[in-house]
Amino acid sequence: MKKRKLVLSTTYSLGQISVGLVLHPYQTMQALVREKVFIWMSLLPSLTLMTTTVVWKIVIVPLVRFIFSCSQAVIFNCNWLSFVSNLIAFYCIYWQLLLFYLLIRFSSAYRKKL
Repeated sequence: MKKRKLVLSTTYSLGQISVGLVLHPYQTMQALVREKVFIWMSLLPSLTLMTTTVVWKIVIVPLVRFIFSCSQAVIFNCNWLSFVSNLIAFYCIYWQLLLFYLLIRFSSAYRKKL
């Protein structure tokens, strides 16, 4: 029973931090730097980008190409694949840069106080 509570508590914490990094990155990064337990969560955008890229290339693109009968020739239904892929990559890279900036900013701010 203790193991189950530990897993549920950890999962809940990771979920809350993930949502916080999306909705309120400034406040969440401030808390992460202060506590230092889940500081590795600042790499969430990079992990998201890697996971999304793998799923995108292995599952989504082949499925869409099969359903819409896309060949190597460009068809209107298949044009949006590269656009969506680039949009997701841009968002994750931008988000990671923001979190990296906040990590450096709060790390230096809390280091000066000590």
